[in-house]
Amino acid sequence: MIGAEVVKKLEHEDESEALEEGLCSLSRVRDWYNLEGEVSIFTHEMVDADAAFSAALMSIVRPDAEVFLVPADTVVDREGSIAVDMISGENGVKGFEEGSAFGELTRILTRLGVIPPRLFTRFADHLNLTDSGKRCNDRIALPGLVLSWRYAGLDDMTIVSRAHEILSGMMTGMEENRTRVNKSRNLPIKDGIALNLTSGGHDRKTLARRGAYMVVVQHEGSGQSVILTSRGQRAGLDLNEVSNQLPDKWFIHPSGFLACYGSRKAPKSPAESGIPLEGLCKIIRDWLVSTLGYVPEAVI
Repeated sequence: MIGAEVVKKLEHEDESEALEEGLCSLSRVRDWYNLEGEVSIFTHEMVDADAAFSAALMSIVRPDAEVFLVPADTVVDREGSIAVDMISGENGVKGFEEGSAFGELTRILTRLGVIPPRLFTRFADHLNLTDSGKRCNDRIALPGLVLSWRYAGLDDMTIVSRAHEILSGMMTGMEENRTRVNKSRNLPIKDGIALNLTSGGHDRKTLARRGAYMVVVQHEGSGQSVILTSRGQRAGLDLNEVSNQLPDKWFIHPSGFLACYGSRKAPKSPAESGIPLEGLCKIIRDWLVSTLGYVPEAVI
């Protein structure tokens, strides 16, 4: 039986080794990212989810890097290289402590400020479990996705390319969402109704925090619409209640959160909606005040 002092010493040594390994990985990734000239990314053949998404992630942060697929026991010592989800060699990043190479790389790149915080957190948490052989009930079935691609006949490099598409799409989506949030911080709100007359969408969470119960949208690229924010839904508002005041050609969602003539999925001209913007705003405003029993004021 190991004594308490021995156990404590072993735990301290394990923590020290984990810290040292983490610092080594951070330095390795940082130095590789900052290298000038040719750089390369290695991962193992018969890629699994960790290998595919790790290689894809590194190729996003260094688009000029060439990706190589080699046997898993290859010692990668090529100058300017980094080996992801591989053990052998001084250039390898496996992520044993984190649970996966992707989790380790995500943590390091976030700490270095290369990728936004929380961007790939769900993927990292998922792979930290599945790549460690632990049970995971997460709906993001990355290993199953990679396996499906393989069953569909995709080769390793194409699988890495598909993983790249997913991650780069998420990054673009976050940037677009940030744009919508910034835009929504400045949209006019009067009597609990936000007005959006430009393209590019809006962020209903931001508008709800500012006091909007709904958003009236008019744009040539979509049409006319009224959409409840979370504040409006919590207040129990139902746009079906104004169906008799809107033209018959308008669509109202059965759950009552949306009323529209046209959308990005089915663009229509606002001029053909059957109701001018001023008239629409008056109908919605009067109904909102009547339903709530008071005139809402903007929070911020």
